[in-house]
Amino acid sequence: MNIRSDLSWLLVLLISLAVFLPGLGAYPLLDPDEGRNAQVALEVVRDGHWLPPTLNGKTRYQKPPLYYWLVASTFLLIGPGEFAARLPSALAALIGVWVTLLLGTRLWGREKGCLAALLQATSLIYVSYAHIVIFDMVLTSFILASLLFLWKALEEGKKRDWALASLFVALAFLTKGPVGMVIPLMTFLPVLLYKSLVDKERISIPWPLVILVFLLIAAPTFVLAELREPGYCYHFFWEENVLRYLTPRFHRGAPFYYYLPVILLGLLPWTFLLPSALRKLQELWRLYPHRTLLLASWILLPTIFFTLSKSKMPHYILPTFPAWALLIAGTWKENQIFPFKLIPPVLIAYLLVFMVAMPIYSKRKSAAFAVSLMVKNDSTPLYTYKAEKRYSLAFYSGKKIRNFKSVEELKNALDSVSKAYVLTKREKLASILALSPPYSLKVLGTSPKLVLVEIENPFLHSSTPPKNPTTAGELRGQGNFWVRCCIDCQPLNPPWLTIFISTFIDRMGNEQKLPGRRNPSHLLRFPPFF
Repeated sequence: MNIRSDLSWLLVLLISLAVFLPGLGAYPLLDPDEGRNAQVALEVVRDGHWLPPTLNGKTRYQKPPLYYWLVASTFLLIGPGEFAARLPSALAALIGVWVTLLLGTRLWGREKGCLAALLQATSLIYVSYAHIVIFDMVLTSFILASLLFLWKALEEGKKRDWALASLFVALAFLTKGPVGMVIPLMTFLPVLLYKSLVDKERISIPWPLVILVFLLIAAPTFVLAELREPGYCYHFFWEENVLRYLTPRFHRGAPFYYYLPVILLGLLPWTFLLPSALRKLQELWRLYPHRTLLLASWILLPTIFFTLSKSKMPHYILPTFPAWALLIAGTWKENQIFPFKLIPPVLIAYLLVFMVAMPIYSKRKSAAFAVSLMVKNDSTPLYTYKAEKRYSLAFYSGKKIRNFKSVEELKNALDSVSKAYVLTKREKLASILALSPPYSLKVLGTSPKLVLVEIENPFLHSSTPPKNPTTAGELRGQGNFWVRCCIDCQPLNPPWLTIFISTFIDRMGNEQKLPGRRNPSHLLRFPPFF
C-alpha cells in the first residue's frame, strides 16, 4: 500500500462524504423502519413527546429515545423531510470512519489506519445503513468511540479515558439499550483477562468513576420515563430486550448460518481480501497478541451472541464491521499494492444505487404516493385496511393512521364519518369494492402494490366542500411535510415542471377496471422542491 501523504485522512474524508451524503433525500421514506422512526421523531417535534416518545400517539417502548432526539433535532434545524431524517445516520457513519482511522492508527500506524477507514467507508453494509433512518449506525459509532477510549485507557492508564469510554457506552445504551453495553464489554473483557491472567499485569480501573459516569448519563432518562409512564422500564428491558432475544415472538428467526452471507455481502467490494487476512491471522497473533485478541473478540463474540438469539437481522452485527476493516488493514503487507483502481467504479455504483435505483425501487415500496394523491387537505381521516406498518403515511400526511384487519371494523369506522381515505393492498381491493353500495367509492391512485380509495358515507356526507389547497407550501404548512407531488399545484409550477404521468390501471395488463376513473391519466404537477 502506498499512502505517503499526511493528507491521506483528507482523501478518506472526501470519499466518505461522496458515498454517505448523496441520495439522502432522493426517495421517500421506506416502511416499516424508516417511516416508523421518522414519525416518532416528528411527534417529538410536533407534539412535544420527548420522553417517552410516541408512535401515532402511543408510547414507544421498543427503543430508548436518544436516536429519536437526534432525528428530531435535524427536523428542528432544517425542517422535516427525507434528507433530515437520514442525516443523523450519515453523520454517524462519517464520525465512525474517523474513529476507525484513529483506532487503526493506534493499532497499526497512520497508513493502515487510513486503509481501515477507507475499507469501512466503502463497504456495502456500511454505506447502506448510512442511508437508512435506523438506530444501528449511531450505535456503531458510539461503540467505536467507547472501544477507542478503552484501548487508550489500557495503554496509558488515564482516568479521563476510562470516563470517556463509560460516557460513550452510556450513549450507546441510550441509543439501543443493553446491546450498547454488551458489545463493548464482550469485546474488551477478553483483552483485560489476557493481560491479567497471562501477562500478569495489574490493571487499575477506576470503577467508581466509570459507574458514576454511566449512571449520570444513562439512568435519568429511564427514571424519568418510568415516572411519566409507569411500566416503561418493564416493557423496555424485559419484553423488548430479554424476550426478543430468548423467544421467537417477533418472528425474526433465521438459521444458525444467517450471518455468514451477511458478512460476505456486507464486506463487498472487499470480500476478496478476507481469505488473505484470515491466513495471516496466526502471524498477526504472534506479533500483536493483544491487538489481535481485541479484533477477534470484537468480531466473534457479538456474532455468536446474535447467532444464538431468536431474533436475527442484518444490522444487528453492523458494529462488528469496523473490526473486519481493521483486521484486513492489520494483515496488509507494506509492499502490497492496494487496488485503488476499484474506488472510482465503487463510488459510481453507489451513486447510481442511491440516486437512480432507490428512487425507482421506492415507487414499489413506499406508501408516500397515497399522500401525494390526497387532493383535499382537510380533517378527512386516513385508514389502512390490511396494509399495516405503513408508518410513512402518518409522517407525510400529519394524520393519525388507524389500521383495520376486517371489513366489519372498517365499516364501523366509516359509519361515523362522512368521508375517509383507505389505503389497501391491491389483492385486498375486492373487499373494499364490496362496500359499494351504500358507500360511494372512488379510486384516487395506485402503485404496483397499493391502492388508495376515497369512500363517502351518503348518510353523513357534508354539503360543505372541503378546502382544496393550491400550493405545496400550503400543504406543508398544514402538516404535509415533503409531499412528493400534488394534483393541480398550478401556482407553483412553471410549464416545464408540468408532467403527465399515466396512472390508468389498465396499462398494467389484466387487472379489473376500477371505479372512479374518468380518464386514462391524471395530471400531476411536481413542486419545484421535487
